[in-house]
Amino acid sequence: MFVFPFEEDARGDVVVPAVAVVRSDAGTRTHTMPGAERLLESIPAPGPHHVPRGRVIAEVPPPREWARLVERAVAEIDFGTMSKVVLARRVDVAISAGSPFDLLAAMAERFPNTFLYGWAEGGSVFLGASPELLVEKHGTSIRSFPLAGSAPRGTGPEDDERIATALLFASKERQEHRIVVDEVARILRGVTTELHVPATPSVLRLANIQHLGTEITGTARNETDFVDLVSELHPTPAVAGMPTAAARRFIRENEPFDRGWYAGALGWVDGSGDGEAIVALRGMLFRESIAQVYAGAGIVRGSLPAAEVAETEAKLAAILDVLTG
Repeated sequence: MFVFPFEEDARGDVVVPAVAVVRSDAGTRTHTMPGAERLLESIPAPGPHHVPRGRVIAEVPPPREWARLVERAVAEIDFGTMSKVVLARRVDVAISAGSPFDLLAAMAERFPNTFLYGWAEGGSVFLGASPELLVEKHGTSIRSFPLAGSAPRGTGPEDDERIATALLFASKERQEHRIVVDEVARILRGVTTELHVPATPSVLRLANIQHLGTEITGTARNETDFVDLVSELHPTPAVAGMPTAAARRFIRENEPFDRGWYAGALGWVDGSGDGEAIVALRGMLFRESIAQVYAGAGIVRGSLPAAEVAETEAKLAAILDVLTG
């Protein structure tokens, strides 16, 4: 298993688990390192989960200040420094006693169509329910499903369809999405013998939000190394911007916190070179009695600060509702 933080100068981590449980269409199988049998026996059976509860104690930065940051980003984009930048917000929650992984179990029930992840290190636990597949490789088959461009869910099926149709034809959202797809496809063309990139995105519906998504598939060259491919793809314009260097500079100089593992890449790779990596979104960092919850929005020409604040509020609410009850 591996995790790459968002910051380019931060250290990534790779671990070989003593016990690995793999679930697929073929069934569930367990792999253990030599001598780890007793550890496997000590793992308790799943039981009722007790979700940590909390209250919001800070917003970093507050919405009005973050809206001014969006205005500054749009000005840079209009000047021509970059075409897109993804800006993040953080909400700090004071939490009660309880296991963060019980929270992950609750998120599994609420967000069934997402990639659940958890990473514990040095007294900190980072976990979440990400909707976005960075890349997966099985044999010579490669697949990526970049997301960019968002809209809220409707009040019912008909309203959902109306909003989804408007999302598909929204020029700002399509522009934001196209920037991401073009860059992911450019990198994947360098490691594939063939690549299929749909001309039109689809709409992915989650519990409280809808995203534009494009499923990119292809055939990998034999020499393609999965971890190297993840390193080349990360970070995509879905979490950084375009050009990447300019967007990262703007984020580094203007966001009032380090993202750490948020908006990083997290996944696994096996001995045959197959693997899966997700974009670490819809996540939170647990440290002592504080949970730091993150959300971001892609800023392009024409972005409206109030609309971007609303988008981050919707993304934050998905996790905060679980934490605060």
